[in-house]
Amino acid sequence: MRLLLTLLVISLLWSLPFLTLKPAQCEPLYTQEGTDPTFAEILSKGMLKKGEKSTVGVTGSIIRINKRLVDVGPNAHHPIVKNILLHTLGNSAIKRKDFPKWSRWYQEDDNVQIFRLFKGECNERNSRPLAGRVETFSGLHWQMGTWHEWSGTYTIAKPGGACIFQLFNNKAIWILHLDMNPNGDVIVDHRPGHVVGPRSKIIDTNMVGKPFFIRVRDNGLDYEVYLNQKKVDSGSFPRPAGSENTFRWGMYVGEHPIKNEMMIFVTGATID
Repeated sequence: MRLLLTLLVISLLWSLPFLTLKPAQCEPLYTQEGTDPTFAEILSKGMLKKGEKSTVGVTGSIIRINKRLVDVGPNAHHPIVKNILLHTLGNSAIKRKDFPKWSRWYQEDDNVQIFRLFKGECNERNSRPLAGRVETFSGLHWQMGTWHEWSGTYTIAKPGGACIFQLFNNKAIWILHLDMNPNGDVIVDHRPGHVVGPRSKIIDTNMVGKPFFIRVRDNGLDYEVYLNQKKVDSGSFPRPAGSENTFRWGMYVGEHPIKNEMMIFVTGATID
């Protein structure tokens, strides 16, 4: 009797159309409306010109965020800090009123910032080679003394090799990076020469589509990095006399070519 029941169950399973083996449909992080001009089209039409600071901008498709998946974390529903400027391939200090002109690379959907870079793009505003980037940066600057803090929730939609956060100094250039790699790993990268041990370390892995909350604190000498409310890094770096510090976030590729389209979201970016 037991053998008969077993054979009956096996027969029924084989007769099913394997519905139970189909993967669950993942809810999308965003939807996209419209298209984006290619970088070749942008250059051929003179929308960006080598060595010139553009004020015209370049528009693109519209990204609509799935707030249920992206507007999460301790800063959920928190408005984006207002005192910021935008740095793109064509202009390094774009004012907030002009942000919509640059929607190919940067958009805002309520309290979510949308940063995009595309394969083969590079800096055009001056003669510096490569240096692809789309970053916002704070109007707050400080020297050594009072602690200042940046916080926000990151979601990697399309990963690649890029810096996604900078603790920036106007004379030392940068003190600390947070980077992502093509696998969606998140990495702390220190300014060379001021840490004992490895210059960089992975603080989380395979984070594509998985929101993570970042806090970075700095007092002009000491700094701390938190991932999902847990301290994952800290250190000190003496800054040049008279220099000023600020926060930058988005994507910056530096001296490397952009190998694939990348997109990240930052929710509720907050300072102090």
